[in-house]
Amino acid sequence: MISASRLAVVAAAGLSVAACSQLPKPSIPLLKRDAGEASAPKTPDLPTLAGPKVTDLKPGQWAQELSDVAPDPAWRFGVLPNGMRYALRKNATPPGQAALRLWFDAGSLMEADDQQGLAHFLEHMAFNGSKNVPEGEMIKILERHGLAFGADTNASTGFDETIYQLDLPKTDDGTVDTSLMLLREAAGELTIAPEAVDRERGVVLSEERTRDTPGYRVAIKTLSAQMEGQLTPKRIPIGKTEVLKTAPAQRIRDFYEAYYRPERAVLVAVGDFDVDAMEAKIKGKFGDWVGKGPNGKDPDVGPVAKRGPTAKMIVEAGAPWSVQMTWTRKPDGLLETKAVDERDVLENLAFAVVNRRMQALGRSAEPPFIAGGAFKGDQYGTVRVTTFGATLTREGAGAIRCGTRLSLTTLRIAPIVWERMHERRGRMHACAQPIQNMGPNRWADETEYFNGRKLPILTRCPRRNPPFPQSACLG
Repeated sequence: MISASRLAVVAAAGLSVAACSQLPKPSIPLLKRDAGEASAPKTPDLPTLAGPKVTDLKPGQWAQELSDVAPDPAWRFGVLPNGMRYALRKNATPPGQAALRLWFDAGSLMEADDQQGLAHFLEHMAFNGSKNVPEGEMIKILERHGLAFGADTNASTGFDETIYQLDLPKTDDGTVDTSLMLLREAAGELTIAPEAVDRERGVVLSEERTRDTPGYRVAIKTLSAQMEGQLTPKRIPIGKTEVLKTAPAQRIRDFYEAYYRPERAVLVAVGDFDVDAMEAKIKGKFGDWVGKGPNGKDPDVGPVAKRGPTAKMIVEAGAPWSVQMTWTRKPDGLLETKAVDERDVLENLAFAVVNRRMQALGRSAEPPFIAGGAFKGDQYGTVRVTTFGATLTREGAGAIRCGTRLSLTTLRIAPIVWERMHERRGRMHACAQPIQNMGPNRWADETEYFNGRKLPILTRCPRRNPPFPQSACLG
């Protein structure tokens, strides 16, 4: 299965406008104001942060070892002598169940030109035979323990990761031991037999045809516009049809041995089990895993293009009318620290204000768009984007005018909100209680200037996303 969650974010973009990578903030002038109206506040410079980076991590090292953010004590983190990391958490909701995830720092970005699509192909081969499990038997073994293929047994391949998932309906020794055994087989004991590869080609090619939709093609073209000259748009996980049809099994094995290695793997287990016992099982099952040959190289994704404001019109039959405006810059690559958390909380609050206003517009009697929003984030370690976009309800030139005006409007709100959030940083704490006397649907009793007019600003307490399976946050 192809992991396309981040591709979906840009899938509706019919018009993409990218500003130059050097710009740290929006700089489009405000709309014309009436005489005598107050001016909007000056947009402040974004703070520049320093700190430990992802590239500072050594193989097998947890990020919290370099951070001033203490790890959650409910989790047990560990590293095996071979470099494989694991994270365990007891959670009895729902009772008697558990979730296992085996994550690899390996995706389509690591492929060579003649391997495009083979990271995903390899994921398929994990279910098609290994040293101790004959082809076709893995699913049957799991079904005997109550796991349904697709719902409880699955995997996904993205640009920069591959994940194998098992959701266990029970946590007795037999089910847990069998599940860990099968994950260990996938990690280092796959046979990747040529005849099995040939039998699986049709399945992979069928998935490629199924995903070739207007929205998917728009998403790829949008990535190409945002990441001009970079590797990521050239390494779409589904790959090239010709490669999928003709690649020999050895090229899949080459990728397997280079990137399915203990120092590139993390095993996460959450559920109703004894943590000490689970840790002992993981050490016993994965402790003898040794990589074959040299470790694969990390990809060179290329620099963010230095360019001025540019426009890209994407025409795709069947795709909705939409508009997207994006600012791109080099990712900072910072690990989570208290300073990074503070910056992100402030920025997320600003985006929450913008998105709430767009939601209000979308619920109006005659909304100009079907859906709209703003977001920011690093895209696969390739580029850091700040994006405003909307899927429109009108057609033709009117849709573009409407969408462009909407984007310009939200762009002007964002820096104003950012300034106020930045000024309040000394009085704010992540997940602090809401402003006094402010209910869940109340506007804070304060205003900001936008286009010379006062606007209410809603302040929200953000909720931190769970770092691991959703079941980790239940109970």
